[in-house]
Amino acid sequence: MARPRKSPDDLRDVRTVVLLTEAERAELENRASAFGLPMSEYVRRQALGRAMPATKAAEAHRAKLATALLRIGVNLNQIAKHVNAGRTAPYHLPDLINEIRGHVTRLTFHESGQDRSR
Repeated sequence: MARPRKSPDDLRDVRTVVLLTEAERAELENRASAFGLPMSEYVRRQALGRAMPATKAAEAHRAKLATALLRIGVNLNQIAKHVNAGRTAPYHLPDLINEIRGHVTRLTFHESGQDRSR
């Protein structure tokens, strides 16, 4: 199935020419590639101040963090099971929970796109 046609208001029909050196064009292409965008979309987003998607490296980093947090969550679940069985909780559990909350907050902040300025 073909992509639906854009409305006349959404069509990009004005061309703007910008002269660059070979080095400048290569730099723009490298930056666009890091975000997985065509160069024209990268330049458009930068020029208009629109949010950039996460880079491929940032996505991989976030996936590793999420996996680590999942493992910690499994351990916390095991601790909860022991506490519910009448055993005492480790003395450092509240500190650990606060640290995990901080990591989750940072992951959520990054995922929302609020830190993607370049």
